[in-house]
Amino acid sequence: MKATLLPPSSAPLFLHGHSNPTSSTKHASFAVCSSSRNQPYIPKLEPFSRTKFERALKDPPLIEKSEKEILDYCLTVEGDESYSCWQAYFELKDLEKESPKADIEKLILETGGVKSLIGCLHGIAAGMQKVKKEETEVSKDVKSEGERQCPIPDGLPKTDDELKEEEDAKMPDSPYTKLLRTMGRYPAWYSPAPDHQTD
Repeated sequence: MKATLLPPSSAPLFLHGHSNPTSSTKHASFAVCSSSRNQPYIPKLEPFSRTKFERALKDPPLIEKSEKEILDYCLTVEGDESYSCWQAYFELKDLEKESPKADIEKLILETGGVKSLIGCLHGIAAGMQKVKKEETEVSKDVKSEGERQCPIPDGLPKTDDELKEEEDAKMPDSPYTKLLRTMGRYPAWYSPAPDHQTD
């Protein structure tokens, strides 16, 4: 049997040869596959010596890349894991709106994988919801205190308790104020309220 070199071609070649041309019982078969390197469906690898600038231009941003990884992971899981995954995806979208880009990229780099990023996003979202809830409670408390401190006058006469509370809230008079009240006179532009109502 003779071995020959074949030129590269796009289709595989099958060669059948017989070890002895006279006997047909024993035969060996050979399969040779060869392909051309210039075919369009073969992916060409990028050179490893790309600069950071070239990588930044061609590669998607880190946040987009991690969003895509989370989406791919969400499509592979089912049930509660899938729900948790989609929730993390939308939490990342919300975090993009509320936080600076550098902080999000730092978070993605620190977490490492997709699963740890999902857990981290759940933790951050829970913390942010807790802070927002506390802020709304504080603002409600401030509003209720403001309503208590400054009641809207309704035209009704004050009760004895309210009058006593006002008297207790007044600062004590200084000796100078007491002297002015007893010895002083009202300025020309001020007219004191009468002791009794006149119609």
